[in-house]
Amino acid sequence: MIDFSKIKGKIYFDGKFIDTKKAKIHVLNHSLHFAASVFEGIAIYNNKPLFEKDHFKRFINSAKILRLNLNIGNKKFSEINRYLIKKNKTINGYIRPILYRSTHSMSPDTTHCKSCLAIATWSWGTLFSKKAISLDISRWPKLNKKIFPIQAKSSGSYQSSVIARIESKKNGYDDCLMLDTNGLISETTACNIFWIKNNQLYTPKTDSALNGITRQAVIKISRKLGIKVNVGNYKLNNILKADTVFLTGTAAELQLVNNLKRKRFNIENPIYLNMKKYYDKIKFKTPQSVDGI
Repeated sequence: MIDFSKIKGKIYFDGKFIDTKKAKIHVLNHSLHFAASVFEGIAIYNNKPLFEKDHFKRFINSAKILRLNLNIGNKKFSEINRYLIKKNKTINGYIRPILYRSTHSMSPDTTHCKSCLAIATWSWGTLFSKKAISLDISRWPKLNKKIFPIQAKSSGSYQSSVIARIESKKNGYDDCLMLDTNGLISETTACNIFWIKNNQLYTPKTDSALNGITRQAVIKISRKLGIKVNVGNYKLNNILKADTVFLTGTAAELQLVNNLKRKRFNIENPIYLNMKKYYDKIKFKTPQSVDGI
């Protein structure tokens, strides 16, 4: 288990490269109290970021949605990432940029707050250490885009996910499936979800889920492999009839699910195995965008 306050190396912190142990914010930071930060998670393979342009584009969009000011462009962002990767000797790992508000308010009023940027890198494996994981069903619903800015990758987006994950772990599961307020399949606590039925791929719309970069990559890979992809609104009953279920995410990559509650799934599905093989080849080529697949 990593104590992230103790990782070694440098962090880009409010315009400077400083030792990670010195990268601290005040307890009265606005974003800490009002969940007003946005962030990204970018995988590093062979010293290079994967899908960096797509992540930066989403980072900008998230900032705009939460009315934060990101005052660097894609070129500067890339330069910072590469400096940190080299300085911290991060061969395979993770980049975490976060944009947050200063300490100039203790109410929802942000008139006098400024936006602060920090970027860190560290060595890391995948989110799960198992070939296949178990899923609970969360009692906490995911909010949809009509009542919550779901397409911003923000700290506030993960509040119910954190609680749901804690409860699922207590129930003996690795993670959980989350439904939206209409009972439609959304995602898990930190990953998009797919399933295979009759040699076709299914995944929910992103009305109540983040449109993950890895999700986009898997959809493109599937179409390249000649697999029909169905994107729609699905009830729990749809996934319970699946042959194979898997998750996608930057940290999770492609992660098999062996069971959802009492329903078990095939973890040797050749369609999934082909997609996983294709993705594993791509990730070490580190294209800057899903368009480069």
